[in-house]
Amino acid sequence: MKKLTLFVCLAMAAAGATAQNFEGSTLEERIAHTMGNNEDSIKTAKGFITMFQQSNSNKDYKDMYINYQWLKKNAPFAVNGIYTQGPFMFYNLINAEQDPAKKKQYFDEMMELFELRQKNLDALNSFAKTKSTLGDVLSVKAEYYNWTAPGVLGQNFDLRKSYANFSDAIKMVNEHGGREITGSFLQTFFLVSDAIYKAMPNTTREQYLQDYLDSKDACEKMLQLAKDAKAEGDTARAQKLLATYDAPLAQIEYTFAQSGAADSTQLVNIYTKKFESYKQDINKLNSSLTIMQQNDCDKSDIYYQYAEAAYALQPSFTSAIGLAQKSQKEGQLDKMLEYYEKALELASSDTRRGIICLNICNGLTKSQQYTGALTYAEKAIAYDADLTGKAYLKEANIYTMLGQYDEAIAYCGKASDADITVSGSADRLKANIKKVQANQAANAAARKAYDDYIARQKEEEAFWSGSLKK
Repeated sequence: MKKLTLFVCLAMAAAGATAQNFEGSTLEERIAHTMGNNEDSIKTAKGFITMFQQSNSNKDYKDMYINYQWLKKNAPFAVNGIYTQGPFMFYNLINAEQDPAKKKQYFDEMMELFELRQKNLDALNSFAKTKSTLGDVLSVKAEYYNWTAPGVLGQNFDLRKSYANFSDAIKMVNEHGGREITGSFLQTFFLVSDAIYKAMPNTTREQYLQDYLDSKDACEKMLQLAKDAKAEGDTARAQKLLATYDAPLAQIEYTFAQSGAADSTQLVNIYTKKFESYKQDINKLNSSLTIMQQNDCDKSDIYYQYAEAAYALQPSFTSAIGLAQKSQKEGQLDKMLEYYEKALELASSDTRRGIICLNICNGLTKSQQYTGALTYAEKAIAYDADLTGKAYLKEANIYTMLGQYDEAIAYCGKASDADITVSGSADRLKANIKKVQANQAANAAARKAYDDYIARQKEEEAFWSGSLKK
C-alpha cells in the first residue's frame, strides 16, 4: 500500500510540472507533491496546518504568519486556506505594524500571494470544495489593495492602480461570472471611479459612464442569483442576496446621479467630436448609442447620426431603436413602428426580444408616448415571462409620471412580487410616491384651512360692515 501511495504521489508530482491536478487527492498526497512521501515530513506539514488554523482562530496573526511562511514554501498545495485566509492575516499585520518598512514588506508579500493564487488557480480548484473564478480572485485582490495601499504607500499611492485592479475584476466577472464578488466591492469600485472622474472630469467622463454601466450590470447579475434562489424555494438565501446587493446598487445609482457626468449637453459635445473617428467602428458606435440612450441624449441629432452610421455598417436592435426614435421625432409614425419591429426581428431569441421591448418602452416613455410605452411593457412579458417584474416596474414609473399614484403603487407591489431583483427599486419608488401623496394631502389640507380662514374673515367683515351701517 505504501508503495502504491508513493507511486501515486510521484505521478502527481510529475504531472504537476505541466498541469497540476489534485482532484480526488488526500491532504497527505497534496503535501507529498512538494515534500515527497516521507512520513515525518507529512506529519510536520500537518502540524503546521493545524497551527496555522489555530492561530487564525485565536487571531494571533504573528504566529499565523510564521506557519504561513513555512506552508507557502514547503506545501503550497496542501490547503486552500493559505490563499483565502492569508490576505486577512496580512491586512491585520499591516494595520498593527508601526514600522513603515515592515508594513511595505507585508504589503508586497500579500500582493505576491494574490499573484501566486492566480497562477495556481486551476490546481487549487481541482481539490477545493467551492471553486473560485479568476474574477473572484481579482475582486478580492482589488479590495485588499484599496484597503491597505493608501496607508502603506502614502503619497506614492496611485488611485489609478487601485482603479485598474477593480476594473480588471469587474471585466472578468461580467465576461465569465463570479461567485465571491461582493456588493461592497461593486460599490467601492464605482466610488474609486467616481473619485478619478472628479479629479479629471474632462479626460475620464466617457470611461466613467462605461464604469457606471459595468458596475450596475455586475450588480444586477449578482441580484439574479437572488431570483434563482427564490425560484428554487430558498427564500432565506434570496433575502440575504437581496440585502447584500440592493443597497450597493442604490448607492451606485445615487453616486452617478450626483456626479453630473450624465449632463446631456456635455455628452452631446463629447460624442459630436468623436463621431468622425468612431463612424467606421461598429463596437464604438453601439457603445456610444447605449450610453447616449441611458443618459437622455436620444433626442439629439448626433445620437441619430450614430444610429444611422451603425445601422449602415451592421444593423442591430440598438441602431434600429435609434432610427425609430428619429422617425418619431420627425412625425413619421409608420416608419417609427417599422424600425421598432425591425429591432425585434434582429433579436436572436424571445428573451432578447423581451429586453428590446423594454428598451422600446424606455424610448416611448421619454417621448411621452405613454400608451405605446405601456403596450411594449406588456409585449415584453408576452415574449419572456421572466421579465414580468422589470416590465411592471416600468409601468409603475409610467403611472407615476401620469400622476396616477394608486395605480403606480399597485404596480410597484406587482413588480416586487414577480421579481425579487427589482423589489428594492420598487419599494423605493413606492416610498417616494407615498411622500408625494403625503405632501399633496398636506398641501390640500393647508389650502382648505387657508380657504376656510379667508371665508371666516369675509363673514366677519360682512357682519361688522353690516353692524356699522345700522
